[in-house]
Amino acid sequence: MKILVIHNKYQTNNIGGEDIVYENELMSLRDKLGEKNVFSYEVSNNNLKKIKILYSIWFSRFHYKNVKKIIKDNEIDIVHIHNFYPLLTPSVFKAGKNSGATVIHTLHNYRLWCISGIFYRDKHGVCELCTKNRYSMQGILNKCFRKSLVQSILAQLSFWFYDFTKAYNNIDYFFVLTNFQKNKVISLGLNKERVLLKPNCLNINFEYLTEKKGYIFVGRLEESKGIYEVLKVWDKLDDRFVLTVIGGGDIEKELREKYFKKNIIFKGKCSRSETLKSISQSKYLIQSSILYETFGLTIIEAMSLSTPVIGFDIGTRSELIQDGVNGFLSDEDSLFEVIVKSFETKNYEFLRKNSIDTAKFYENNYVIDKQIKIYKNILDQKVRLKF
Repeated sequence: MKILVIHNKYQTNNIGGEDIVYENELMSLRDKLGEKNVFSYEVSNNNLKKIKILYSIWFSRFHYKNVKKIIKDNEIDIVHIHNFYPLLTPSVFKAGKNSGATVIHTLHNYRLWCISGIFYRDKHGVCELCTKNRYSMQGILNKCFRKSLVQSILAQLSFWFYDFTKAYNNIDYFFVLTNFQKNKVISLGLNKERVLLKPNCLNINFEYLTEKKGYIFVGRLEESKGIYEVLKVWDKLDDRFVLTVIGGGDIEKELREKYFKKNIIFKGKCSRSETLKSISQSKYLIQSSILYETFGLTIIEAMSLSTPVIGFDIGTRSELIQDGVNGFLSDEDSLFEVIVKSFETKNYEFLRKNSIDTAKFYENNYVIDKQIKIYKNILDQKVRLKF
């Protein structure tokens, strides 16, 4: 079995979960199957040229030819695509299909239905307007792609084009990361026989520090991450409750000025290693996104470091966080009470142990072995495998 893994990386200054997952899966598959059996093809948005993208975004003949050649020269069985937008385009799906390979696409976001990819609009909350009408103008009118009218027009036109030309018919199977996401995309029209559950995984070094203190928020500082809700609560808490905020964004300056308090520490954007160290030293991670996250990589990272998680009970969150077992679930109105409860709990060691146990289900070897089994079953046409 030979596999080609494909990914359109984000810009270096905006590396996110998708890039981390891609790199980790590629490395893990090569460890398991050997480098001669696992190939990669990647591009980066660092090389994005605005003028060129105007005509290449519809279908990239360059990447189509390159991918097709790799498949033919190396007798690839499975082409597994992570992100394809904007440089690769659905040309990579077609290259795989036309070469006789089985094509799999991991849905790291909801961009096939929503140009922002997250089903969320500032000031409005969760938004699924564009799913109600096949050619809805809402994504353009609300500047949903990077808050730019021009970029939203281009993004919406390109995804309409992909839909109109039936580009996604070249995908044999879709990998989804949680049951919530699976049910969501099936409700949006994907054939359930083509949707397979395969969560993300991590190269985990489990850690159990004896000294832990305070709470930590990690994420881009923007409305959809729930940072406003967290800071409103912290404004009411006394100095015993210390919150460390890691992340940057357009509203960072505003938040620093408004919430200038002894028990709120803004550290700005930190390196991955520094971030993980800070999480490991914290008693709890706050996961306050108010949108439909497709997974929750930071949640699993925190739990692997024996740091329980407090999260809003939205979307996938309840599949990762068990209330009172490895953390606490909350809604926006009860967050204050949940924070106080977490501070006073006598079961903290119980929460920590269960956090580690939860993270083990997302450790590389455990997940990658099952992923390879899925690949083999697909090739054998036995796709009814439960993860």
